[in-house]
Amino acid sequence: MPPQAPMWHNMSMMGPWLRRASWGGLAIVVLTLAGTALAAPRLERERCVFKPPRGDRVECFVLIVPENRDQPEGREVRLKVAVLKAKRTASAEPMLYLSGGPGDAPLVASSPGADALSEGDWWNETAAIRRRRDVVIVSQRGAGGSTPNLDCFDPRTSGPAKIRRREVTEQQERDILVRCRSGLDRKKIDLAMYSTPALADDVADLANAMSLAKINIYGVSYGTRWALEVMRRHPDLVRAAVLDGVYPPQVNGEQNEAEVVRRAFEQLYADCTADSLCRERHPGLRQTVEGAILSADQKPVEIALQLDDGPQAVRLDSAKFLMVLLHMMRESEAALIPETVVGAMHGDTRLLKLFAEDLENSDGGLLEQNAQQFDGLYNSIECRETWGAVDRAARRRAIEASGVYGLSARASKSPAFCPIWRVAPAPAAERLPVKSGVPTLLLSGTYDWLTPPAWGREAARHLSSSRHVVFRALGHGVAVQDPCAGRLRDAFIEDPDPKRALVCRPDTPLNFTAAYERARNLP
Repeated sequence: MPPQAPMWHNMSMMGPWLRRASWGGLAIVVLTLAGTALAAPRLERERCVFKPPRGDRVECFVLIVPENRDQPEGREVRLKVAVLKAKRTASAEPMLYLSGGPGDAPLVASSPGADALSEGDWWNETAAIRRRRDVVIVSQRGAGGSTPNLDCFDPRTSGPAKIRRREVTEQQERDILVRCRSGLDRKKIDLAMYSTPALADDVADLANAMSLAKINIYGVSYGTRWALEVMRRHPDLVRAAVLDGVYPPQVNGEQNEAEVVRRAFEQLYADCTADSLCRERHPGLRQTVEGAILSADQKPVEIALQLDDGPQAVRLDSAKFLMVLLHMMRESEAALIPETVVGAMHGDTRLLKLFAEDLENSDGGLLEQNAQQFDGLYNSIECRETWGAVDRAARRRAIEASGVYGLSARASKSPAFCPIWRVAPAPAAERLPVKSGVPTLLLSGTYDWLTPPAWGREAARHLSSSRHVVFRALGHGVAVQDPCAGRLRDAFIEDPDPKRALVCRPDTPLNFTAAYERARNLP
């Protein structure tokens, strides 16, 4: 399923702030009855580790909620919360960001000593919203920034941690997961409580603890499924929603991945044919791309990567070659794929190296001995909500029929992970479409193979006050990749009318001419 998103999605997205005199007076919310503390959601202020730019302010809290709301006196879950303050006194409902993954940790830096908010460019990205609204970021229960944290292995925050991950073999990976799952059992952590409905109730509890009658929500990637579940379970809470890279509960990310990848490349071939320069330079682009991917198995492409933790040599086989091309699509760089592939076939790997380095620094996957997924929350949610509903025979047939486009789905670890992780499938009711009249803006990128535009269209069918906007040249998480998409998001939060005129045009096609010039001028 969709991996963690980059930038301030990681990084992958609220009614009047009020009924309070000022945030300065916000403290722990404790309700008592007959001298006995009730397990009500509550906030505790904590010291901020973030350093806002001059003129900006941030306030930090811990949200404390029950792990199991049917057992309110049981284990507590603690979630970090950051409030990026409005430039002036907040005069409108705040916006709550719901991150992707599942398992993204937007309030945890990816490298030691870094500032997560600066690292993700949060201050610039939220500047327009914060003219008169606060922006609230809350950790996902079970992910980084929460207690308990279900991660099973060192995060990629240091050179030694990265080296340890790269050396993990297939059998060692399985052993780590088995031990991790058993350890969670010993701690009596109830993985059934680490689910999208539980995360949605955390949002409602946060609003309650902050005395908020209404919230705006902005979800990205998995955060859109999280947002939709908030809209389903707490329909009166949400004033407006922006869903960027839509992943609705009625679609299955594992079932048809091979077909989704094939369609993304079919779009690239069609766009190239429609462009005079691309058509002239790459008349047989489909054969070129498929041939380059296939030949990487017989002769892997060898590249010396300059990474954050030092130089590393990598050998790209067919699956890893495809991973780099898919990363380019995700990052809205599909126009450069023809030049990248042709260059690599002729021994010029500069473009391939550029995007392989970006992929390895952000997500990894090229240097490990095998694909890995040690994020316990990801496994808990995806095994419960996705893999449990997969028609496995149909999935295998689709992978076989897709040729090179099935390599990504073939590398999925869900078939091996989910039996180890041992979570019960989600009830069928959770996989029903979310029906809502909340004003909703849905954003998609044509080259987003993680959450394709068809998923946005499917979600919009059940949202009676919605608008779906597709950006023709973009990939995953369009609002941080394109100024136009960001302006659409910000304008909709201010005036959530799906019928209002767009503030800019999303239909700009791939610019193969600019891509060709970039390739020519690459150092």
